[in-house]
Amino acid sequence: MTESPIITFLGQSGFLLEYDNVRLLIDPTNKDSGNCDGELVYCTHNHFDHVGGVNVFMERNESALLVCGGQTATKFAKWGDRVKSVDDGESFTHGPFTLQIKYLRHGLFKGMQNLGVVISTDNFSFAHCGDATDFQGFPMIPVDVLAVPIVGGFTSGPGKSTKMVMNLADPKPVIVPMHWLFRNPTSFCKKLRNQMPEIKCVVPVVGEPLKL
Repeated sequence: MTESPIITFLGQSGFLLEYDNVRLLIDPTNKDSGNCDGELVYCTHNHFDHVGGVNVFMERNESALLVCGGQTATKFAKWGDRVKSVDDGESFTHGPFTLQIKYLRHGLFKGMQNLGVVISTDNFSFAHCGDATDFQGFPMIPVDVLAVPIVGGFTSGPGKSTKMVMNLADPKPVIVPMHWLFRNPTSFCKKLRNQMPEIKCVVPVVGEPLKL
């Protein structure tokens, strides 16, 4: 068993966590990112760029489960009891992974059920905001790594994400920008470190594990 999961960036808001021979996929943006082995897929909400790889993943892995909010569960009802619906404040455990769910408002789409998640193993935790426009109060517990969107409009933008990271309790997590589209993640990390020299900000590379 490794000390912490291997976390591979899959593009947009997608990540693959591997720990103790169990793989958890998060927000697969397209068929390519869903075309991997795994036991569990978690989707923060049901926009196409966060669920685009779900069907491919579920077809490839015949016993895999989809964990998601009610809106997304309805979209993928064809998978029957392999879909596990969760809501704000709930938790779900599968193998070495425990998922704690937190509602975070989606930018522009007020009716969208965007559910951020804190994923914990024995001694490591990873938090993912989905398309949150505001993640004040999230994560609910201290975490090792926090993935934050920076595009703005649909999500929190660079300036707002920076302010909210600065307000996090110490010790602050490693920050990983995601969902940047036309934004520059390298510039985001540079500006964040200029304001907080002690913080670590890692720009993810598609197809590569995070260098934590």
